[in-house]
Amino acid sequence: MPQFVLLLRDDRRAVSGISPEEMQKIAQRYGAWRQSLQAKAVGGQKLTDGEGRVLRKQNGKPVISDGPFTEAKEIMGGFFIIEAADFNEAVELAKTCPHMDFGTIEIRQVDVIRQAARS
Repeated sequence: MPQFVLLLRDDRRAVSGISPEEMQKIAQRYGAWRQSLQAKAVGGQKLTDGEGRVLRKQNGKPVISDGPFTEAKEIMGGFFIIEAADFNEAVELAKTCPHMDFGTIEIRQVDVIRQAARS
């Protein structure tokens, strides 16, 4: 069955000022949602806040900069990997994700590279 990555982008304004108790309730919503998918959820994690690196080429050489940038409107906050019959089903599953209250979700199909193609 095809796999899709749900890339969760956080709108930092949506969660600013939330108490630890409220944050715990939000985390429980995500856990309940993931569990409701049963076998369709095959992976996923929250990414750490505020730390990362951006790697790009400049004048033919790799340049590393700190990221994500706090001035950005949205920051990659985490991801889920789900199995769905097609994009339509992946979209329908993503619509029920609690993250819709806190940012945006980009849905990308995983392009499976067959082992034989690597040989």
